[in-house]
Amino acid sequence: MESFKIKKILNNNVVIAQKDRDEVILVGKGIGFDFPKNKDIPEDRVENVFIKKTAAIGANYQKVLESIDSSIVGLSEEIIHFLERELNTKLNEAIHVSLPDHISFALKRIQKGLNIENPFKNELSILYPTEYKLALRSVLFINKRCSTNLPEDEAGFICLHIRAALTQKDVSESLAYTKKLGQVLDLIEKLTGRKLEKNSLGYVRTVTHINFMIERAEKNKPIKNDLLDIIKKEMYREYSVAVKVALKIEDLFSVKITEDEIGYIALHLKRLSE
Repeated sequence: MESFKIKKILNNNVVIAQKDRDEVILVGKGIGFDFPKNKDIPEDRVENVFIKKTAAIGANYQKVLESIDSSIVGLSEEIIHFLERELNTKLNEAIHVSLPDHISFALKRIQKGLNIENPFKNELSILYPTEYKLALRSVLFINKRCSTNLPEDEAGFICLHIRAALTQKDVSESLAYTKKLGQVLDLIEKLTGRKLEKNSLGYVRTVTHINFMIERAEKNKPIKNDLLDIIKKEMYREYSVAVKVALKIEDLFSVKITEDEIGYIALHLKRLSE
């Protein structure tokens, strides 16, 4: 049976080890407690292995180890292991650098008594429900382990890290998309003169529809709206607003929104007004 030799213990469940020429991060219940430094860990005690595949990740991970408390790095590795198990996939290795850095920053803010607010929390929970639920569980885990009280808003930020690691994109890209979507919803409020109830079913439906509509436009896969003529005639006010909303979407996302799609926007506007 192959084994790993411990180089550094991050916490009771996470260690840095050596296998052949590779330095690896290992996650396994109690391995940091049961096996002292320089001892071998049997392979059957290891639940997850992270090998730094690129020089850039290796260098940045070393900076994380030097600047962030080892227990936070270990905690982050446990969360990543949990996420990969729940999602049944390996995440982009960049999350091994970005997540401990973010968690460390969030904990410092809480310790200083600073509020953590995420203005896109509702939109993120609608756009990425699976990632958001896992982020909520991650926040509970952090709070329990660190005896702190990170708010639910923090789950929105962790959700962005999870989404980025799944889609091989930067966190900034997912955040930029969510911000643009927020601008569209702000315009709807302005044009209709109504404050949108972010916890309502109508709001969820509208956000979900606009998101899928943008995806269809990006892939040039428009859908047919057999009710378009009726909508234009009987919901002319909503259709007029929908045209302006569509123009905003085209400007922000560099896509083309068809008349059929505008008709569906008008339907959602009608639902929101009711």
